[in-house]
Amino acid sequence: MKLCVIFALICTTLAATSYEEKCTKDPEVGFCKALLPRWWFNVRTHQCEEFFYGGCGGNENRYETKEECEKTCADEKRIERPGGFTESLLYASVEDVCRRPPYTGYCLAFLPRFYYDATTNSCKPFVYGGCHSNGNNFETRRGCLDFCAPPVATQPTPSTA
Repeated sequence: MKLCVIFALICTTLAATSYEEKCTKDPEVGFCKALLPRWWFNVRTHQCEEFFYGGCGGNENRYETKEECEKTCADEKRIERPGGFTESLLYASVEDVCRRPPYTGYCLAFLPRFYYDATTNSCKPFVYGGCHSNGNNFETRRGCLDFCAPPVATQPTPSTA
């Protein structure tokens, strides 16, 4: 019986350590100079975000695909939005995401993106550095509008009697 308890404690500790190593650290570009697109799990936003990996060094919070990152680290239910944007149901509303200012992040890539400007109800271009997105970050103007723009009310068609 004692052996089973000890084994269970060891397994729990290893799993927790594995999660800590694989999911909670900020992305590390590494010391090489390649620009390899990779994904990392951001514990602050509870999302997998893209960054550019140098090709060597770094830490374990680095995945080749968004799906691999989410499978390893994301544990809450998520909802797919128009434009391919995935938002956590537990942490942010659409309105909250779309009110956030554009955020370049601290990485040094030069990626043209769009953010939603809630004061003008329009999507505007900005430059994204490649990591630490705040969610208001879209690859296309259409994706930005589909996610953030208020729905357009349609007028009912008059019926002919």
